[in-house]
Amino acid sequence: MSLFKFLFLLGILAFKPIIIDGQKDLYGGITVEQLTYKKSSIYSAGADIFAPIGERFTLNYSFKLGFSKDYNITFHSPVSTLLGAYLLALNSDFPGIAALGLVCLAIPEGFGVYLGPDGQALHLSMNPLGMDYFGSPDQTLDYVGMSCSAVARIHYKLKSHFPSYITPMIALYYRYGQTNCSDQYGIRFGVSFGLASKKLNRNSRIQELIYE
Repeated sequence: MSLFKFLFLLGILAFKPIIIDGQKDLYGGITVEQLTYKKSSIYSAGADIFAPIGERFTLNYSFKLGFSKDYNITFHSPVSTLLGAYLLALNSDFPGIAALGLVCLAIPEGFGVYLGPDGQALHLSMNPLGMDYFGSPDQTLDYVGMSCSAVARIHYKLKSHFPSYITPMIALYYRYGQTNCSDQYGIRFGVSFGLASKKLNRNSRIQELIYE
């Protein structure tokens, strides 16, 4: 079997649990958040996607663009996204490497689990494969590096014509490769608004917004 066929097959196997088990339980939405880091506040907005594995576990993907008073612009994504995009760009010079790039794009930033009846109440996740870019006004303090977040979300399903939800969250942020404690840790607060794939019963009680 050629290397290209092997990597293509590996990519299919990586996506298979998402396609089969997660097609009716996929959650995705817009997230607005604030990161307090080194006495500075960074405000960002973007998309969070939670692809289910089985009934309770998720693969997490996050893409955000933001700004702060100390930086012109900030950007966050899974590190695998940047690696996958780079490999896809090299495809013209190295035939067959596009399959490896696609596999990299499928690698999540982290994983999570739903706790509570039907897995819809509390969502806890660990995301060790994040990548952040902080651009400074004079470009002397630009930073690119990996990060990790431990996140707790309360997942509220909303009663509406559309299967929607709202999810407030709090997280501990950690940046790799720093020596000072103040350069390592931060706190994230935010809220997500998005679409769920399951519809609610209009006669559901208020408790079922959390424990359906």
